[in-house]
Amino acid sequence: MTAAAVPPIVTGVDGSVESLDAVRWAARAARLRGAPLEIVHALDFPALLAGGVVPPPEEMKDVLRARGRRYLRAAAELAAAQGVPDAATRLDPDRAAQALIEASRTAALLVVGSSGHGKLTGLLAGSVASALAGHASSDTVVVRGDTWDEPGGADRPVVAGIDGGEASERILTTALAEARARKAPLAVVHAADETEHSRAGHEARTDAGHRLLTDRLHAHDTEGVTVDEVVVAAHPRRALIERSAAAQLVVLGNRGRGGFPGLLLGSTGQALLHNAACPVYLVRVG
Repeated sequence: MTAAAVPPIVTGVDGSVESLDAVRWAARAARLRGAPLEIVHALDFPALLAGGVVPPPEEMKDVLRARGRRYLRAAAELAAAQGVPDAATRLDPDRAAQALIEASRTAALLVVGSSGHGKLTGLLAGSVASALAGHASSDTVVVRGDTWDEPGGADRPVVAGIDGGEASERILTTALAEARARKAPLAVVHAADETEHSRAGHEARTDAGHRLLTDRLHAHDTEGVTVDEVVVAAHPRRALIERSAAAQLVVLGNRGRGGFPGLLLGSTGQALLHNAACPVYLVRVG
């Protein structure tokens, strides 16, 4: 594959601090992967349609384009400071969700911030997050917290959450690749909710969890990565949030049994995206 054919890492910027965090994270990921970086700003012209049909004045569009170009210049300078001097920038006239979903069709990875101005980075409380999780064609990273950017952050482990479902293979593959690229240890976590297994003994559940992790890891190349198998008798939500406090990245499936049950569809996923202390990598599993 030629350099031009390598899929880009795509990130969105809206001028907020959180979106600039996403740019920094995405630039570092692009440098680690040797991938191109594309930075997108959505102008959201459809929101300006008066009565839903009358287009906005061209002067208003020009103001938004000028502001968007400033955001993109600042983001490109930030990416250059992370070692990616040639990031591509693009203004998109569409809404944020649509712009990013479309960009994800040819992206290796989509990276967004955890909150912001309600466009590219106001993701976790509304429809944009659901749209990206359900419809993005690529893996997605939601950049949360700031410990990943602190001194020593690169020494923190990557954490992968698996439940034994079919998607666990892809999650492990992704987590191992991230840990190897970052020269970081990997903690593979399986959480057995005690409320769901009240009749089984703690020791039996722990043994079964370790067998599951050992079997899954046996099928993967772990050379060069220090792997810690972690089995906990706790709700997956609590286990993963607690682990995120000492992690540089948490890797999960984007829905259903792709990682922990209910991710992005119920309370577990919503809790992780609102409360994880580090970036959350959602592997596209369906």
